[in-house]
Amino acid sequence: MSRLKATVVFLCAFYALFSMLAGWLVYRHAYLGSLDQLDETGRIRVQQASDRLMGQLSGYSYLINLLARHPLVIESVSGGVSPEVIEDLLIDSVLTYGADRIKLTNADGRLVASSSPETQPEPVDGPVDTSLLRAARNGRLGLEAAFDDDGRRMIRLSRGILDGAAPAKGAIFLTIDVAALEFEWGVDPEAICFFDASQTVFASTRQSLLSRRDESRGKDDSRFEPFPRHTLAHEGGHEVWSFSKAIELPKHALVVTRELPQVNMIARGFLDTAPARTAATLRGLLTTTVLGALGLAMLIAALWRRRMADRLAIEAAVNAHLEERVDRRTSELKVAQEQLVQASELTALGEMSAGISHELNQPLAAILNLSENGQKLLDRNRFNDAADNLSQISVQVQRIDKIIRNLRAFARNEGETVATEPVDLVAAIEHAITLSMPSFNRDGIVLSWSRPDQQVLVVGGEVRLQQVVVNILTNAQDAMASSGIKRIDVTLKIDTSDAVLELADTGPGIPDPTRVFEPFYTTKELGASKGLGLGLSISYGIIRSFGGTLSCRNGVHGGAVFTVRLPLTEKVVQ
Repeated sequence: MSRLKATVVFLCAFYALFSMLAGWLVYRHAYLGSLDQLDETGRIRVQQASDRLMGQLSGYSYLINLLARHPLVIESVSGGVSPEVIEDLLIDSVLTYGADRIKLTNADGRLVASSSPETQPEPVDGPVDTSLLRAARNGRLGLEAAFDDDGRRMIRLSRGILDGAAPAKGAIFLTIDVAALEFEWGVDPEAICFFDASQTVFASTRQSLLSRRDESRGKDDSRFEPFPRHTLAHEGGHEVWSFSKAIELPKHALVVTRELPQVNMIARGFLDTAPARTAATLRGLLTTTVLGALGLAMLIAALWRRRMADRLAIEAAVNAHLEERVDRRTSELKVAQEQLVQASELTALGEMSAGISHELNQPLAAILNLSENGQKLLDRNRFNDAADNLSQISVQVQRIDKIIRNLRAFARNEGETVATEPVDLVAAIEHAITLSMPSFNRDGIVLSWSRPDQQVLVVGGEVRLQQVVVNILTNAQDAMASSGIKRIDVTLKIDTSDAVLELADTGPGIPDPTRVFEPFYTTKELGASKGLGLGLSISYGIIRSFGGTLSCRNGVHGGAVFTVRLPLTEKVVQ
């Protein structure tokens, strides 16, 4: 008996160690996976912050290049323009673009004019200005980041003044206050710091970290406060800094680094690893708990089977206890299942509501534009045009009513009587384009539409055909939001007894065109204004109800191509 107990104790200890090891492995895997996701998020944040800073500096680069080619600036270095005139130009440039100051020198570095007229004429000195003057003489755009005597963080640009040929006749210097650039930044959830060559925080999303030098990477300087002390660790290829006393930074921060050679800086983002550790710890503990419960169940089963012959009474009690646990678990599972069903219904209701909002936004936007135009027309006593706008608003209200009835039919799987009267497809397309053009003009979209000379009569309903065309045009507009070339080609042709309408855009295309007409399938960004993929499903049902087809494919040169094929009326076929 004692040997059996020793064996059981050994197996329990071994299984406990195994469970803890499995829990630790799950924790480690989950933690490293969370760090990978956190690193990807951090790289996006740091890239956005870096692009924001470089975008601000590009405007000033354009300004200094513009001034370097300005005729008054070129004449001023040779004495052809009075200092007062060129100083007025520099002052206007400072006030317009928000620079701190601008100064103009000759080729030797002697001051010719400045946006601060009280500045005394003196040679350009100092290591920063000397390197900038050298860059200007060599025909390069000089750029330096440094602290001035007052401790202000400044970025200085320089450009040589050429009158058509080298060498440079002079140089123009532009100074930017970094604090003014930071004032335009929004609030970032993570701390992002830009370190200069001396490892001093030159710009940051946290004001308390500015002008702090990382003594572990740069030289000590009494002018700057030290960056919070930290220890460095590597977790799965990621760099993690641990801070003991840093209110502004997380206690354990994943550091994402991005080099900015244009300004000789390094951008670092500090992302808190605490949520990743907490989630990984919970997974590890859950794994250990589940394995422990499983081991305990196996131990109980083994002991129960060994003593089954001698303990029949205990068997009955144990069976009753197990049945009670099963009933309780079954009840809990039923409750959980009911909760899941309710959550699924609420999710579907939310998605349907977002889709309905997406569909109704199109005619509502048209009503808003028409009402605003009508008000302007009434103010100008153009009553006939205003009456026409009111008629268009009435048409849009009828369209909204049609959309609601179509959505109700989609949700309840009801059929609505299909209009069989001939509909001019050309007029329906024209009306849909008219509704979409204001937003197209705002987004810089070019629409090509070759209007046929005669009517093209098809079987269908005018309002619902307009709804389909507007929906496809709106989807194309959303898909081309980040495209360099924004163009939509609309073509209509006759193929035997069918009218074929094609709408092609220059967007990125559709990853899986075979699923584009499934309800709630969408490739758009998440957001209330983007919809959830219900519009094309409804459009597909509308075209099918008219006896036609709606298909999608990716174009040969990119972009998506939607094809609407509708049967012609007998009048046209003959």
